[in-house]
Order: sequence, then structure tokens, then C-alpha cells
Amino acid sequence: MKMCPRRCAHCVSSLLFCLAVISIAASILLLFPNGETEYLKEAHITCQALLLPGLWGSGFMVFLAALSIHNAATDRCCCFCTSTRVKMFVSIIWSKLVIVSSCICLGISALGLANGPLCLFNVSVSNNTQVQHWGTPFNTSSMIASPDCYLYNPSLWEICERPKNVVLWNIILFLILIIISCLQVLLCTLQIINGYFGCVFGRCLHANTK
Repeated sequence: MKMCPRRCAHCVSSLLFCLAVISIAASILLLFPNGETEYLKEAHITCQALLLPGLWGSGFMVFLAALSIHNAATDRCCCFCTSTRVKMFVSIIWSKLVIVSSCICLGISALGLANGPLCLFNVSVSNNTQVQHWGTPFNTSSMIASPDCYLYNPSLWEICERPKNVVLWNIILFLILIIISCLQVLLCTLQIINGYFGCVFGRCLHANTK
């Protein structure tokens, strides 16, 4: 039985390509709550969404790393060829960079999920009157909605009047970014280990590799 770093790298690069596409799509969709463009034009989008962490952190950076890993995986040089080891070493560097960028995306997405969406909601003022206000009612620093975490209390989501269904929109997309970032970190860690084997043994850990 033989172990092939080349085959492992091919699988990792394919998965990274798919995750990067999903990450970019999720990050862009965060700019358009409920599929509407007016809130972006009116600057009623959270700063975490405006940073587009899934576009660069878990998107384009991952694309570049996946290309490097794919290049190493498709190298047709023999097992003991120097170019194979160089490409594997380059893929290790890219994998480490992706771990950093994915962790940044993870942190921004987690903060965006914790703070909740920016929406239009009612605020009580003097004389028990209410006025509409744009803000983040679920932000832990304001606690306007409730001291309880809004993630576990869907009844609080109705506080946001506009955009419609923005809370669910925000939760789903930021969760997607968080999950994707974690998967990318795991895959790149695997590629770092696989890359070291590739640097030492070449394409395959078997002398009779065709």
C-alpha cells in the first residue's frame, strides 16, 4: 500500500476551491439583506459585513492557495524530482497564509454573529413614546432587546422591522462563513502535513510509483 501526497493535495485543492466559492457568495449576500440593494446604498449594513471577510480572507486567498496546491498535485515529475518538492514546499507556505486569513475571517464573522444585524427597530423615549431607529439591538454593549442571547430566542427577532428577515439572513450567512473558515483551517493543516511528506518523499511514498 502506498501513500501519495500528490493525491491528497489534489483532494485538498478541490475542496478548497469549492469552499472559496461558497465563502465569496455568502460574503456578497451579506451586503444585500433579503436580496435587496437599497440597504447597502443607504449604508444600513454592519461593518463586519462591509469588511467582506469571506471575499478575501476565505475567498481569494484560498483560491491562490488552492491553485498552488493543485499545481503541486498535477506535477508529472518523477518521485525524486526537485520540482515536486519545491511545489510542495510552496503549497505549505500558502497553506499557512490561508490559516491566518481564514482565522481572521472566522473572528470577523463570529463578531458579526454576536453583534447581530443592523436593522430598523422601535426605541422607547420620554413619555413612553417610541421612535424608529437604525442600529444593532442585539449588540452585547447595548442590550436594547434583552439580556438573553438572541441566537437562542427567535421571538426577539421580530424586533427588527426592516430589512425583513434580516436576523435569520445574518445568522445563516455568518454561520456559513464560520463553518467554512474552520474547514479551511483543517484542510490547510492537513496540507501542511502532507506537504512535508511531499518534500521528503516526492509524489509518492513508494519507490515503484508510475
